[in-house]
Amino acid sequence: MKLVALTATAVLTALVVAGPAFAQQPAAPPAPTPGPTLGQALKAMDLAKAAADTLNVKLSCVVVDSRGDLVAVTRMDGARYYTTDVARGKALTSATFGRASGEMVQFGSTPLFQNFNTAAQGRLYPIQGALPIQKGNATIGAMGCSGASSQQDEDAVRAALAAF
Repeated sequence: MKLVALTATAVLTALVVAGPAFAQQPAAPPAPTPGPTLGQALKAMDLAKAAADTLNVKLSCVVVDSRGDLVAVTRMDGARYYTTDVARGKALTSATFGRASGEMVQFGSTPLFQNFNTAAQGRLYPIQGALPIQKGNATIGAMGCSGASSQQDEDAVRAALAAF
């Protein structure tokens, strides 16, 4: 009986000591895809403003990273207050799906998109005016503008993409 107790104690001790060595180690997180830098975003804002001045319109523009987190936002003097939110919603849509927000207009009315947008707390705006920022084959972010016609918004973004 004493031998069984000693054996059980030895096995239990071995498991306690060796347990952490055999425990499944968490996988290393994947290396993040670098998003647009603040410097790139600010340069893009300047290029978008120059395009807006050429078009004689007042815009708000937003740059987000691939997760939709804000990198930079600007609102030109005279642009309406809500245009920053619209520009961000367009950019978030473009970054999330890796496509121009204008390509999402029809998909935006589907129940699938509506459910997805509900999960995103209604922040996705499937309206023309944002384009993804690509690095190689990866979407690293997006830029969106709002305040003029949808086509003019997208034209300003297209001019600004030279910063990336």
